[in-house]
Amino acid sequence: MSGPTPIHITRWGDSGPRVVLVHGGTQGTAVAGETNFSNQRVLAERGWQLIVPDRPGHGKSLDPGRPDDAEADGMWVADLLGDGAHLLGHSFGGCVALSAAARRPEAVKSLTLIEPAMIQFAAGNPAVRRQLFAMMLAMTFSFSDDGLARRMLKLLGIPPEVRGTSDKAQLARLGRSLRRVRVPKKEVLAGDLEVIKKAGIPLLVITGGWNPAFEASSDAVAAAAGGRRAVIQAGHHFPQIVSDELNQILAAFMQEREAAG
Repeated sequence: MSGPTPIHITRWGDSGPRVVLVHGGTQGTAVAGETNFSNQRVLAERGWQLIVPDRPGHGKSLDPGRPDDAEADGMWVADLLGDGAHLLGHSFGGCVALSAAARRPEAVKSLTLIEPAMIQFAAGNPAVRRQLFAMMLAMTFSFSDDGLARRMLKLLGIPPEVRGTSDKAQLARLGRSLRRVRVPKKEVLAGDLEVIKKAGIPLLVITGGWNPAFEASSDAVAAAAGGRRAVIQAGHHFPQIVSDELNQILAAFMQEREAAG
């Protein structure tokens, strides 16, 4: 993909309905789309065409010279939808996918969010307040960037197999990115979810059942846009890698939309 910052794209499958998968995380690690969605590759053998970009500054995509920004990434993800595609986003990638969907709702067949980084959407919930407070403490009292990265990896339930490395220099890069990341405000999320609801885009929000804050905020996100909820017991932030259960739920959800025309 051309543009100000070339995007590396992995493609699995060459036929069938298009599915765009947007990974999460913050800049500073070589781990990106292909690793985050490795367990979804089998969907290409089941009739789906998967498009898996590395967001700018992640994996094999170049550093864009700016922090992670859901609205900025949403612009080029919207272009990947072509004349119509199913769209999925995980964690911060959920914010990106929502932004893209709100930009081009007519091109979105369905929207799936996995543990979306939208806990601020339910800031009044006690579990969410505790999570936000713990994250604030980590940001305030981590005096080294690598120390901040280690604390946040634990708070956000990132499993070892997708952390990338324990290398101090890379953790420091991750910590610096965490201090700069542009998380969408609640009112921006609310506006985008209202677009999804008005456009009648089928929405599915999936969580891993490990963190009450993600469960509460995901309930609120689904309710705001009239979406569905599913829980896949994972014990961490990546329910898409624990088994084939997410693939089966996702395929059934997308096939339902395909059948509806």
